[in-house]
Amino acid sequence: MDNTREKIYLAALLHDIGKFYQRADGSFSERKFDKNIKTMVDYICPQKENGAFGYLHSAWTLQFLEEVFSKIQQISGLKDNLYDASNPDSIFQLAAYHHKPATELQALISLADWWSAGIDRRVSNLEKEEGEQNGINWGKQRYKRIPLYSVFNKINKGNFQYAFGLKPLSIDEKGFFPSDIKTISDGNSQAKYAELWKSFKEEFEKLPTDSFEGFAESLMFLLKKYTWCIPSNTTDMANVSLFDHLKTTAAFADSLYLYMQEKPDDFVFNNNRLTLKEGVRPVILLGGDLSGIQKFIYNIASRKAAVSLKGRSFYLQLLIDSIIQRIISHPDIEATLAHVVYSSGGKFYMILPNTIKVLKAILELKNDIEADIWKQHNGQLIVNIDYVPFAYNVKYKGLDFDDKVNQAIGELWRTLADKLAFQKNQKFKSVLLNEYENLFKPQDIDEDAKVCAVTGIEGKCVAIDSKEKGEKTYVLPVVKKQVELGNVLKDVDYVITYRGNDVHAYLNNKAKFQISCVGVDNYLFDQKELVDNEADFRTITSADVCRVKRINQTDFFIPIKGNSCGYGFQFYGGNKQAKSSNGDNKTFEELAKDSYLGILRMDVDNLGSIFIQGLPDEDKSFAAYSTLSFMLDYFFSGYLNTIRENENFKDDVNILYSGGDDVFAVGKWNKLIEFAEAIRENFRKFVGRDDISISGGIAIVDDKFPVAKAAEMAGEAEDAAKKYKNSAKNAFNMFGESVVWSKEEYGYVKSYKLTESLPLKQGLRLY
Repeated sequence: MDNTREKIYLAALLHDIGKFYQRADGSFSERKFDKNIKTMVDYICPQKENGAFGYLHSAWTLQFLEEVFSKIQQISGLKDNLYDASNPDSIFQLAAYHHKPATELQALISLADWWSAGIDRRVSNLEKEEGEQNGINWGKQRYKRIPLYSVFNKINKGNFQYAFGLKPLSIDEKGFFPSDIKTISDGNSQAKYAELWKSFKEEFEKLPTDSFEGFAESLMFLLKKYTWCIPSNTTDMANVSLFDHLKTTAAFADSLYLYMQEKPDDFVFNNNRLTLKEGVRPVILLGGDLSGIQKFIYNIASRKAAVSLKGRSFYLQLLIDSIIQRIISHPDIEATLAHVVYSSGGKFYMILPNTIKVLKAILELKNDIEADIWKQHNGQLIVNIDYVPFAYNVKYKGLDFDDKVNQAIGELWRTLADKLAFQKNQKFKSVLLNEYENLFKPQDIDEDAKVCAVTGIEGKCVAIDSKEKGEKTYVLPVVKKQVELGNVLKDVDYVITYRGNDVHAYLNNKAKFQISCVGVDNYLFDQKELVDNEADFRTITSADVCRVKRINQTDFFIPIKGNSCGYGFQFYGGNKQAKSSNGDNKTFEELAKDSYLGILRMDVDNLGSIFIQGLPDEDKSFAAYSTLSFMLDYFFSGYLNTIRENENFKDDVNILYSGGDDVFAVGKWNKLIEFAEAIRENFRKFVGRDDISISGGIAIVDDKFPVAKAAEMAGEAEDAAKKYKNSAKNAFNMFGESVVWSKEEYGYVKSYKLTESLPLKQGLRLY
């Protein structure tokens, strides 16, 4: 079995792990390296002008791989002799030789490294051990002291100096926000790195080794947990995380290798350097956009609204994850989650090879997924999928795509966004072409059809439990599933995705909830069901080929009985909901508490322009965009839960949808205004500046007011806020009036706020 592809992917994913290890360790002269590694430094580290070695982290990469050699040997099909002269392309050589490649495949890792970073490292300065940056003299071993600067610092020509500390990823503490870096003492240290490295090594030993897929996927989440806060490069990439650089390098290496297998003559290997022939576009940026989200979420009647809304929101998350799973598991693609640059808010972007097989598979998948969504949702939701082939122009440090050469990376995103927008004008094109006669022929009238109590759509409905005695509530089958999902979410801690093709009866029988999206089966479990020794789940004979993801917790290793399983975590906004005295999720009436209900909508101002042109030219890279995307997802999908869990909000506010840069929440009207203020204030602290802002609007209604209409009114209020003062944005609209988030306006209005004991005053126009 040829496992070259797996070796390249794993080597690329770990090629710079030595940076982490080196910063946690002593100097090269003090380090007691293995004898073989010391002799190999001449081969893997290029020399500086003064004769000293540069990029010494490559030696630590090799040292790490030797220390975990026995673990890697356990992975089926990846047994490598560490120093086998007859095999210069083992995982170890592929990972460690990326700065001084000697073979074509080693040079391919170098090329992927450059594409990820957006620079040609052969002409950049070697990492310096001392010197000044951002006005601070970091002294000797600066690479151990310079922290991960916030990617938001330089957006729109900003000049801020906020940076993150060294901590495993979590959403539980405010310590994960950046702080202003003013002196050397505000930075990192070898001791802090050593503590983080120790924890990383301990968890590395827990990685599953019964399959390459399970090992690689679990490793990616482990790297995310521990290297999200580490600067990839302390000379020119101090605002890009090591994780995002490792992930995108692995995606590029895998994609370039697959393209090379199909068209080897498009590459030139000369003087230990790999280049592309003119006009070659070996990689695609694939984009997916699920449109109709807001209408899908909000278009419900009041009955069962609270649980249905929550179920619909989570369903959308599962739907996007399932679409990604369909793509990466296609037999002609077989990609990984590391190929996903971004996934949140109903959108995703992936790096894939521009091969005939992959392009054919994408077209096939697009048509199949479109048909599945049409059948399930009758046109309420639409998936748009398209791509742009491109190449990174190493010589000029720009991107070549279409007939354009040396373009800024933002232009690639803009081009793909335009293609996805164009598809929205051709909704369900493949369905209309394939099902034309069935769609337009007269339909029989179903005498048993009823109007769904949640959506108002007529169709074959089923009864669900109703709190009113003697009254039956009828909903569409898919809505019933969403209502049930909303009911169980309060107890859900894990999502298990089955990656196989047959029905997994074991999981279905033991899960708290099972739901299928576009042919991908997802099973929901709570902590007790998976972890307790006496849990029913322990009696499952096998749970093979599963992905086990823990929701909003990054301690994710919960081994289950099964083969080829991968482990990870996922941030999801609003998993926990306000509860009534009996433990059920609160209804809208209970949230309003004899007062009025608030519907809140917020999103980041000018996010599109931030992505396309906000980053300075010298910072534009795929790794930088991946870092920016991660930071936004962390705040809106992850940290918003921490805000909601505050004692002031957890009993009165529910997050119904949060992802990308959008927030949709309901709750007691006055608490919801305070919640909006808390989101804005925390977001300001997270980005470290006032000019990257968030605007929102709130509708205040009676608890029985139609939710769809209230959501529409909240959207209109949000639009009014964004148009306030000639579209200056950074504003909030309430009671039909917009105010800027400032002491002079919002602060002034807040000083006259109504007390909880006086929920209404004459003159307030409520609905």
